[in-house]
Amino acid sequence: MRVLENLLQPTGFLWLILLVSAVVLWRRRQILWGLFAFGSALLLWTVGATPLPARLLASLERPYAALARNPPSADAVVMLGGTHNYSSRTLLPMNFGESVDRVTTALELIRLGRARVLVLGGGHYLYQGQRRPESELLEVWMRGWKLPTGELISLGVSLNTHEEAEHLGQLARSRGWRRILLVTTACHLRRGVAVFKKVGIDAIPIGCDFHGLDALDEPKQLWKVVPEIGNLIWLQTWCHEELGWWWYRLKGWV
Repeated sequence: MRVLENLLQPTGFLWLILLVSAVVLWRRRQILWGLFAFGSALLLWTVGATPLPARLLASLERPYAALARNPPSADAVVMLGGTHNYSSRTLLPMNFGESVDRVTTALELIRLGRARVLVLGGGHYLYQGQRRPESELLEVWMRGWKLPTGELISLGVSLNTHEEAEHLGQLARSRGWRRILLVTTACHLRRGVAVFKKVGIDAIPIGCDFHGLDALDEPKQLWKVVPEIGNLIWLQTWCHEELGWWWYRLKGWV
């Protein structure tokens, strides 16, 4: 049943078409095109039905796994953006995404007394033609639910992690902060910590969303008959972080 369902998904259906095309082309003695179709199917299976994407993602997460379970104290908890987007159609005016674990991790650090200040990063959303910081949506929700935030501060609108670090640097210098707890998705921490270090901030990495490492806890489950979109998403995430790292190096941000 699971195999049939996956074959009806775009990734599995494309893989099936490539395999069928390879057979048809081979029977028609179009050997080179047949090999191309088969090679494409093999590549898609390798990245979509094996542990390779999980292992690549885990390589970015592994350095931060131990510290996430035993966080020290600091002057502030800083949560990077990317957790939600604005919606005018929901009771709470936002849709949480996969990175919502950043929110719960940051709140847990405050609840545990690791810091007394919670700083929210993030981009912007459009409201009546005006750009507004996404973090204000979280502020309204957190204050309305009386969540354990301590002092709550927004960094305003940031286009990327580099701008979040620059804004936090100004705030940290004005407050005399010496170190912060940086909360973001585990695979993003290498770039995040390096960016904050570049602007002179001692950022202790606190990761969440350990998708690669969690998946490797059950390695047998990572072998599939038919390629699945989830593996391709992990591969995309790894490629995004690797390309982002080298782009930030080129720009002199890390």
